[in-house]
Parts: sequence; C-alpha cells; structure tokens
Amino acid sequence: MTPKIGIVLPVRELQIVDPNNAAAQLIELARQVEELHFDSVWVADSYVTRPQLEPLTLLAAISVVTENVTIGTAALPAVLREPKSLAHAMTTLDQLSGGRLIMGLAMGEPLPVNNQAESVTMSYRERITRVDEAVQAIKAVWQGRDDDLNGTYYDLSELRQQGLPLTQGGPGIWLASNGKPKAVARAGAIYDGWLPVRIEPEQYRESLRLIREAAEAAGRDPNSIVPSLYVSVNVDKDSETAKAALDDYTNHYYRLPLTTMQNFQNYIGGTAKEVVDYLRAYVDAGCQHITMRINTINDYDRIQRAIAEEVVPAIHELETV
Repeated sequence: MTPKIGIVLPVRELQIVDPNNAAAQLIELARQVEELHFDSVWVADSYVTRPQLEPLTLLAAISVVTENVTIGTAALPAVLREPKSLAHAMTTLDQLSGGRLIMGLAMGEPLPVNNQAESVTMSYRERITRVDEAVQAIKAVWQGRDDDLNGTYYDLSELRQQGLPLTQGGPGIWLASNGKPKAVARAGAIYDGWLPVRIEPEQYRESLRLIREAAEAAGRDPNSIVPSLYVSVNVDKDSETAKAALDDYTNHYYRLPLTTMQNFQNYIGGTAKEVVDYLRAYVDAGCQHITMRINTINDYDRIQRAIAEEVVPAIHELETV
C-alpha cells in the first residue's frame, strides 16, 4: 500500500499574520495543496485557546473548491461540540465533499500552554467516555444499526431524524491520541483511524499491533483502521537551519523552546532527505497516512513547495503494511 501525505493548513498562523483576510488565503492554500499532489488537506480546531477560523465552516468552503484531495480535521476537540450538531455537520460535509471527509477527533488534552482545562470543566476520563459514547451512537445510526442511543451522558435518539452521509457507513472518524494502552484499545475497538501526535517508531509499531488486536477482539476488521501520524515540520538547506527555525516557531507560537515541545508533539527539522528518512521509519512501522504541519510564520510557500517536490514523491514510492 502506498502511504498518503497531507498538509495541515496554517489556520492559526494566518490569524496572527493577516486576521482579516485569513479565510481567502486558506482557501487558496487548499487549492495549492491539491495542485501540488498532496493527498489530503486538514484544519485544526482550538477555538477556546487561540483565535482562529471555525474549522467545519472552513472545510465546507474547501470542499467546493477542490475535487480529489481528502479533507479533514486534525484535530477537533469533540468534547466541546454537542454531538447531534457535530453529526449533522459531518453528514453535510461528507455530502458536500463527495465522500472525501475524515474527522480527526481529540479529547482536548492540555499542552503546557494555553490549555483548555478551564473551558472543559470535567475530568479527562469523563471527556473520553463522553466522546466515545457520542461516536458510537453516531456510527450506529450511519451504519443502520438499531442500538439503544440513550447512554450515560446523552440521549441521541434524535440522530435518526438526520439525513445520512454520502459515504456508506459514514466518513472515517479517527482518534487523535498517543501510544498509551487505553488510547490504543479505544482506537481499535471504536474508531476508523489512529492519529498519534507524539510517538517514536518502535512504539508506533507495537501500538499498531495492539490496535489490530483490539479490533479483532471487538469483531472488527483490523486492517480497516487507518494508522496515521501527525508531525510538525520545517525543511531547509541544512538541518541546523531547519531546527533553529523550529525553535523560533515554538518560542513565538507557544512561548516555549523546541526541547520542551518535543515532549508533547512530533517534530522534524532538516533537509528534505532527512525529513524523508524520519518519515520512512514510521511508514516501515505501518503508518499509512502522514499529516504534516509546517512550522513557520513567514516562509510557508517555500517550505510547502520543497515538501511537494522532494518529500511527497519519495513517500509515494514507499510501501506500508
């Protein structure tokens, strides 16, 4: 299987640089992602922590100016969304895009800066169980099952009054998480894909094995779950320049050095070859879809084109399990 590779649009960064014109620029960037032969285009969501555009509205616009590229969220803190409204939006987006939607959902786990703890006034365990309950109910309706939709936290019986997505069984819902055992088990038992944000290749390989075991235990096809990766990237003529640019970015954006942020997210700064070598280790471990966030404020076009010309073709030549 040929691995896929996509770009996470700079939704937050453009709000810093040009807040009154960010939407138009993001639409144009989405067109460029498709024209440059990336496989997917993604938007993030963190509206209670930083100014940025609403992701589902943005994806709706992107869906009508692109034709083939997959669109998705990487990732959306689902606990901040009312489940029936979220399902309604996903159904609409799947139809608008012609079945090209993937929803990456997160729990809103706080980073060491600007976290969502004050906005999400519940335990992290409750966040997990609420989101899992909602996802299972939504998938039951999309798949035509007669499950009881009155759960611990929600009565979602009214989901059956909504229209259905274009995609048979509904668009893919991926779990943005890590390689911890409970997250891995949930990805295998409930979700259609796994999007880790901080993990090493060997842990990735072992986590994927456990995901597939959990899927089999739940009576699911283990090969139907898409293993992916979220990684922040900077590409330059030499690795030291690229790493320095990453450090400048994290200090500007998070007000923390790269050495701290690497404990929470995957980062790679280097030449195009070094980036390919870094990603190859994850492809060898089973990764099938890479989502790349370009870490720059003022050098976006050059880096995106460098990735398109030197990284994407090399990744497309690889084979994943």
